[in-house]
Amino acid sequence: MNQKLFKARRVSALAACLVAVAMLGACGGGGADDVDLSIGVLVGGQPVGGGVYAGGVQRVVMSAGQSIQLDASEPVVWTLQVGTTSFEGFNSSFYYQGVIITETALSRSRIALDTYAPSFLLSPVAIRLVAVSTYDSAVVAAVDVVITN
Repeated sequence: MNQKLFKARRVSALAACLVAVAMLGACGGGGADDVDLSIGVLVGGQPVGGGVYAGGVQRVVMSAGQSIQLDASEPVVWTLQVGTTSFEGFNSSFYYQGVIITETALSRSRIALDTYAPSFLLSPVAIRLVAVSTYDSAVVAAVDVVITN
């Protein structure tokens, strides 16, 4: 093979590789900017607020006996924070500060909490639900729930 032709092909191949690397670098590499996490909130079957987006927190006040559903725009890992304790995983019931809370996973992106207070609450009960994107664990949104009488 001609030396000049071989050298020209090698330079062309190198240039093509550099262009490909530059294009891959420009796509962002799957960072937080590529994930559009949002959470829709239903209390008693009715939408509440405009939802919450990545990096945000929405506060919801509801009465004991109501249900809340959270529907994320993508698969997430849900964590329930109750006082100083955090729980991952759902489909269980527990008692906290006078409220029985039953958690149910409806899908990889949707959960429901049913609440019941067997007696009058002495003070509002606060819990937090945190959604962490399964696509990028740096993308997080939360819903603070205050349960009242």
